[in-house]
Amino acid sequence: MSTLKVVEIGGWAVSNNPEDILRTYALGSCIALILHHPMTKTMGLVHIALPSPLGHEGKNRGEGYYAGSAVPLLLNEVRAVASLYSAEGSGVVAKLAGGASFIKTKNPFHIGERILSEIEQTLHRLRIPVVKQDTGGSVSRTVSLYVGRGDVTVKSPGTREILL
Repeated sequence: MSTLKVVEIGGWAVSNNPEDILRTYALGSCIALILHHPMTKTMGLVHIALPSPLGHEGKNRGEGYYAGSAVPLLLNEVRAVASLYSAEGSGVVAKLAGGASFIKTKNPFHIGERILSEIEQTLHRLRIPVVKQDTGGSVSRTVSLYVGRGDVTVKSPGTREILL
């Protein structure tokens, strides 16, 4: 029997239980980072809302909320569950979804683009390859991880669920 684990904004979950489904809803400008270690069938998901805490000092938000802290946080959690000594050369891969832009007029903030850039830079520095992504555009996304199969799916309103 499958167990659904919902990941809220700024939250994360990691599992190697084949019965688990990890899911996050309504990714607008937010980005879902998925880390997968296929050999141990370990998957992790974090719902990242902002690129960094700059300008948000004093807010009580967790490490998963900001790209700069969420990437190493999720990597450490995946390494712990998968019993990996190091991420480098371990076979951990990344997938990304989200980062939409809903403001049609000139938007100086580009939150989704800034989150994506921060995630990609951090993953590059950690030598974690991005193997697939569904980012940008102007649609909200729901992301599901089927741990037992190692599948990641993306669903937008009015569309079919697609394999990422």
